[in-house]
Formats: sequence, structure tokens, C-alpha cells
Amino acid sequence: EALAEVGGQGIVVPAAWGMFTYRLPPMVSPRSQAGDFKAVSESLIYLDKIAGETGTKVYLEPLNRYQDHMINLLSDAQKYIDENELENVEIIADFYHMNIEEDSIPTALEEHKDSIGHIHVADNHRYQPGSGSLDFKTSFDQLKKNGYNGFLTFECRVRSENPEQAYKDALAHLKSCLI
Repeated sequence: EALAEVGGQGIVVPAAWGMFTYRLPPMVSPRSQAGDFKAVSESLIYLDKIAGETGTKVYLEPLNRYQDHMINLLSDAQKYIDENELENVEIIADFYHMNIEEDSIPTALEEHKDSIGHIHVADNHRYQPGSGSLDFKTSFDQLKKNGYNGFLTFECRVRSENPEQAYKDALAHLKSCLI
């Protein structure tokens, strides 16, 4: 409701950043998978209703397995949307997390094109695009093919003595991938 009051269009929600990962001890979840699904679903159903009333969106962000255990793939997020019949929840496709979790970023972008409402860009190591090894061109070609015209946000750290120039270089790199 406050988001709508200030003219915001959507809110980013990861399932539970840093709550638990199977990759670190104790390696046993505090809840069952069914319990996780129920807890996240209840929150999303509530948020979906409010978003519908306020004309906003909820952007559900899958995180990588080292940060969370519940929603790691775009297909995991899609399951929540489909099974709960959520009308105001869309997926964030975060290139950094997808680089770790998805078998193919372009394939995931194509398979979930109708539910993606927000993009986060960072290179494979979470620094600015163009400073690592991700193939942004192939993924951007897929987004163009999908007709994606939603948000695209830098969500990265900057590795540079000159951060302003690093951002300019990253933007130039991404623009070159659109050709």
C-alpha cells in the first residue's frame, strides 16, 4: 500500500535471503519442503491480493543455492505462481543467480517469458557486466525474441578504481550485446 502511495510499480521479494542453505551445516532444513511451500505460498497469496488492490506487482526473485534453499530456479518461482493462481506476481530473472542455477540462461528466459517482469544484471562473479564471463548477447537476443520490455536493473558490485567509468563501460558492454 505504501509502495502505491509513492508511485512505485512493484516490490522485489526473495523467498528468504540467507535463511538456510543445504550447502552449509547443519544441512537439514528447519522446515519440511511442504512447510516451506506453504509458508511462502501464504505470503505470496497475501501480497498478490494487496498488489491487485493497489495496481502494483510483486517480483519474486529466485536465489542461488548458497543463499537460500526454497526458490532457486525460474521454474521454482513459476510453480508458486501457477499452483497459487497468482495474478500480480512476476519473476525476476537475475543473471547472477541464474548463472549458478540454470542449465541455460537463454532457455530459462524463453521457457518463462510470460512470467518474467524484472531482470537483474550482474556478471558471473556479481561484478559489473562485461568484467566476467557471462554471454549477455545470447541472453539479450532471447529477451528481444521474447518481446521483453520490462525493467532491467544493475544489481552488482563494482570492481574498479573508477566506479563511474566502470558503470559506463558496463552499460556500453550491454548496449553492444543488443546489436
